Amino acid sequence: MGVTAAELTRMQADAQAIACDKSCQIWRKSSVVDDIYGSQSDAYTLHSTTVAGMAQPSGGELQNYAYLIEAKDAWTVRLPIGTDVIATDHLVIEGQTLEVHILLTPKSYPTLKSVIAAELK
Repeated sequence: MGVTAAELTRMQADAQAIACDKSCQIWRKSSVVDDIYGSQSDAYTLHSTTVAGMAQPSGGELQNYAYLIEAKDAWTVRLPIGTDVIATDHLVIEGQTLEVHILLTPKSYPTLKSVIAAELK
């Protein structure tokens, strides 16, 4: 027996209320700019504001994605379903800036959107 659309919507709202306890700004690369030294760097603009939850990635996730996140301080960040987030976005959560590296695919009944992001230093 499947879950109805109304039940899934209720599950998503409940998961968001329980797991997403932090404010989150999503910054997206908008252009490449020249700095005063003649080098180019990425410029980011505020894309949206939402809520998020953070947890340590599982050992399997760290092992599977080690080639992308290397030895960086990584987090699994959970966002509300429907959040527009892509790899390379920057998430600012409680003054900590993280770069999105991996978008995790949803499960059978997706209640939250999950990404793996690593701290920028």
